[in-house]
Amino acid sequence: MQRRDFLRLSALGLMLTPLAACMPRGHDHAAHSAAASLGPQGLPENQPLAQLPRLNNQLAAPDFKTSVRIAPTEVPLLEGKKTELWLYNNKLAPVIEVTEGGQVEVAVENHLHQPTTIHWHGVKVPADQDGGPHDLIPSQGSKTYAFTVPEGNAGLHWFHPHPHDYLAEQIAHSLAGVFLVKPKNDPVPSEIAAHLLVVTDLRLDDQAQVAPHTHIDWMNGREGNLLLVNGQRNPELEVAPGETFRLRMVNACAGRYLRLNLQEHGLQLIGTDGGYLEQAVAKDELLLVPGQRCDLLVRASERKERSFKFLNLPYDRDWMGPEPEHYRQTETLLTLVTSAAAVRSEISLPRQLREIQPLGEAKVQRLVELTEEMPHGEMHGGGHGGHGGHGGHGGHGGHGGHGSHGNHGGHGNHGQHEGHGDHADHAKGRPPIDFLINGKAFKMGEIMFEGKMDEVEEWEVFNNSHMDHPFHVHGTHFQVVALQEQDGAWRSPDYRAWQDTVNLKPFQKLKLKMVFEEPGEWMFHCHIIEHEELGMMASILIS
Repeated sequence: MQRRDFLRLSALGLMLTPLAACMPRGHDHAAHSAAASLGPQGLPENQPLAQLPRLNNQLAAPDFKTSVRIAPTEVPLLEGKKTELWLYNNKLAPVIEVTEGGQVEVAVENHLHQPTTIHWHGVKVPADQDGGPHDLIPSQGSKTYAFTVPEGNAGLHWFHPHPHDYLAEQIAHSLAGVFLVKPKNDPVPSEIAAHLLVVTDLRLDDQAQVAPHTHIDWMNGREGNLLLVNGQRNPELEVAPGETFRLRMVNACAGRYLRLNLQEHGLQLIGTDGGYLEQAVAKDELLLVPGQRCDLLVRASERKERSFKFLNLPYDRDWMGPEPEHYRQTETLLTLVTSAAAVRSEISLPRQLREIQPLGEAKVQRLVELTEEMPHGEMHGGGHGGHGGHGGHGGHGGHGGHGSHGNHGGHGNHGQHEGHGDHADHAKGRPPIDFLINGKAFKMGEIMFEGKMDEVEEWEVFNNSHMDHPFHVHGTHFQVVALQEQDGAWRSPDYRAWQDTVNLKPFQKLKLKMVFEEPGEWMFHCHIIEHEELGMMASILIS
């Protein structure tokens, strides 16, 4: 038996009995299973792809000003039923569209029954505008975000809430939007149409309401059984035969991985989290993990009146416990349909879309280790202190290593669950498992690292656990400079890109280089929402 399989089975043995004991009396676990949830059959499919709604701009471009009301909204997803989702201005995945260099002002009112924030994922904003968990908008409160989008920050970004202890419920209710930053000078020809796609998933109970989290959701990251693109089930996108077009996609799911493939078509990856690549990269398929974005160039088949499925292929991220019905199935995200129009000629891109300079020699090296702690203090991973040399690399104040994390006795409440009233009640019912960074569960106000502005940092991130984790850093973009193979050898990535979220496979190490250009406290965390909530988050203080 391989070590990875042994660890997975050991985790299940540790978890399943404690989880059953944690269930409230009278709780029917099957009531929250896929069998008791509303399936996709009631959702119409093959309707024309909906265009995402835009938030109104009260100013002239390139500046942008708007008001946002965050509130419960009844949405008629299923015939004869209305589902309560939590939305911005009653819109599903609304778009803010600006040009790099523009000034942005967003006045927010929170009409939820719990605190929230707006985090501008991928946008380089000052720390006090980032919408992190330490800067809450209380229920019935308000806040105005104001910032300038710096030049060079063009790309497909998005916005979503980031309140600790409440985030999983808000994401499950579809609270997300798109923040599209256009370049002043776009190298992609304007005649190439771009289609924005936001992928979300829902799980509804038999009353068509968002079902509560299960313990399996918390362990693995929630995956709904209703997979939606722009709020639709398997919509149709009609294009002319031979047409060259773009698919610009956000994975806004809490835990679902997207392994993308377009039947009988190749994909050209031209952009990632941080905007354009230097050149297009040919792909047969692409893995898009929670929080990531991609910009894909496609030339449609020249065959007229044909349909092709844009697929989400199965991806095993080492699920713990009973798997959802969809987990090992191929799913259709949307259907591409070629019309009866005349065949269009291919539109070529410039040889180079942009230049991405490699970051120089790092002044600071840091080690970041992602682990899980099971009930009774059992570590799900290689354990701390077993790797050697993982301390004292933090620089600037000695916050960098794995210095003092031997005592995990207090992690049963995940640190962040201390408190009273609604805050404490909201944290009840979560499984006795911690997801840790450098042996610590997130606690508000604690700083893990300290650093300096404009210094090149190199982070070696080690996923010392049995399951995949998408790793996200606020306040900057990074370059993946090295990946460790299974045999322990390091190799360079196939191409250079700016990213803010990257996947780590079980027991994989990556080396990331980054520069923080703004002072303040910046979060870094797993972007599986439930893992972040259960402790896999920390912060760096930049001065």
